[in-house]
Amino acid sequence: DLERVGDQAVNIAERVMDMVSLPAVDLPVDIARMSAAVSAMVRRALESFIEAKAELAQAVLEMDNVVDRMRDEAFIVLVKTMNEHPETTRQALDALLVARNLERVADHATNIAEDVIFWVRGADVRHNVSPEGNGQEQPTQRAATETH
Repeated sequence: DLERVGDQAVNIAERVMDMVSLPAVDLPVDIARMSAAVSAMVRRALESFIEAKAELAQAVLEMDNVVDRMRDEAFIVLVKTMNEHPETTRQALDALLVARNLERVADHATNIAEDVIFWVRGADVRHNVSPEGNGQEQPTQRAATETH
């Protein structure tokens, strides 16, 4: 996952280099706020691994939903901007790609956090939805000797 975070960082850098070569436009999306949230997720995921703290890892899982909403909101406003102001399409598309790459970094931080939770608690929290159907993930116990 860390290697993939690096790959996404390269993608983000390429988009930013493209953006700075284009005329500046005001875009109605806060990439800096999204970047700060994703950076905090990666930092906490790594801390949770180094310190073997499932509580820190759990916080990363909760932050992922926030970043997902930011990406969804960015998509909506940037598509609207491209439709209303076609002259900003290239800049808006670059911003949209940066938002998508940031969300992927958040997903990799989440993967690390899920691994830490399994390592520390023995709870597999990947893809487990609560029986109430409310979309909330619930941990399940997975035996260390279980085979798939």
